[in-house]
Amino acid sequence: MDAPADILPERDTSPENAVSDFLRSLAKPSRILVAISGGSDSTGLLLALHRRIAAGAHPHTLLAATIDHALRADSAGEAARVAAFCRDLGIAHQTRRWLGEKPTTGISAAAREARYRLLADVVAERHADLLVTGHTADDQDETVVMRTARAPSPHGLAGMAPATLYERRLWIVRPFLSVRRGAIRTFLTRNDLGWIDDPSNLNPAYERVRTRVAIEGTSPIVDRTAATRRIRLSTEAANLLRATATVRHGTIVRLAPEAFDAEPEVLRHALAFLLAVLGGRSYLPAGEQMDRLTAFALSPGHGRMTVARTLGWKRRDGFYLMRENRNLPEVTVAPGQTARWDDRFLVTNGGEEETRIGPGTDLPVGDDDKALPRMLARYRARVLPHVISPDGGAPLATAEMETLSTEPVLAPFDHFLPVFDLAVADVLAALFGRSRYPVAPI
Repeated sequence: MDAPADILPERDTSPENAVSDFLRSLAKPSRILVAISGGSDSTGLLLALHRRIAAGAHPHTLLAATIDHALRADSAGEAARVAAFCRDLGIAHQTRRWLGEKPTTGISAAAREARYRLLADVVAERHADLLVTGHTADDQDETVVMRTARAPSPHGLAGMAPATLYERRLWIVRPFLSVRRGAIRTFLTRNDLGWIDDPSNLNPAYERVRTRVAIEGTSPIVDRTAATRRIRLSTEAANLLRATATVRHGTIVRLAPEAFDAEPEVLRHALAFLLAVLGGRSYLPAGEQMDRLTAFALSPGHGRMTVARTLGWKRRDGFYLMRENRNLPEVTVAPGQTARWDDRFLVTNGGEEETRIGPGTDLPVGDDDKALPRMLARYRARVLPHVISPDGGAPLATAEMETLSTEPVLAPFDHFLPVFDLAVADVLAALFGRSRYPVAPI
């Protein structure tokens, strides 16, 4: 399957052409929230969008928001400067401050989580349709280098997706992935505008800064065929799962024998997504783990192996997968609250007392389970959420409790879902009884 042209734009596009392509790609007139920090990339994005929309070329509305992370003494003043810039352009703007104690480690990741959470709140309050950010071709190069240094794969080589779904509810679009930072700064200078330089962008304590310095002056790194390959693999993995996979009790997956007639790379990709979902992992298993599992699945004979918290069982009637029944947590859910159990289920407590959630115990094998391997049918309760009785009684399945509601979590997709993987995410959502993910806006 070839990737659509609007998914993989040409590199070294001008800011003006990039926003024109983006605005034309939108399926309907939209309220667009621009995340603007005051740096050159986001300032250039807001200005280019404003100019194009003000010219009457597109029926869209612009809004803007700034997140003050409160990590530097100058941050509040910088946010005020951005607000004044937006006011001069006639664009409605809001500033949100990241409040509370900041972590002493992992500050970049924590700031990113806070930023998207706060921006999503603004989107909801202002009834915007999507969020756009100023990530550039330079950011893309750095991302590819960092990801492939950790684990080379089609996912890493493809880099950031042009659109990503956040928390199943908000599409984040990156119109400038084809634009170089130098071209954005030339555009701003030509329009007599400056920008704010964040000193953290020069701090070698951050991996991205070290990567930026290491690749400075080199040729573009992103290989467009890698993104095309990732889209093809995800689409074909979706087709394979749709045709051959079934799910019982929300936790036992069977791949029919014909699944192993598929191209090995496609089978490997499908298995990786299944392991991430069944194991409650937001990331795909390591390449070495997938190499072992794929070789095992394709080898003659029968047998079992455990990979990435998931048991794989090869039998004559198919290949079965289920969360391994160890290292399962217990969590307490307060009245009116929702908690994530084993990163695979959301449990909401609608009762008046706090409830302890943990694994269940073995079950008898019923008539409707005779087609399943007997061990999986018996052990399935061990990997499903149950109410732990305070008096030591037998655990009760949360699905049988009127005061509790349980919903499966698809860990690799429910927080950040790249548009590259939307097709396979929708197939797995259907298999596990979830609603489809929102359609991408581009």
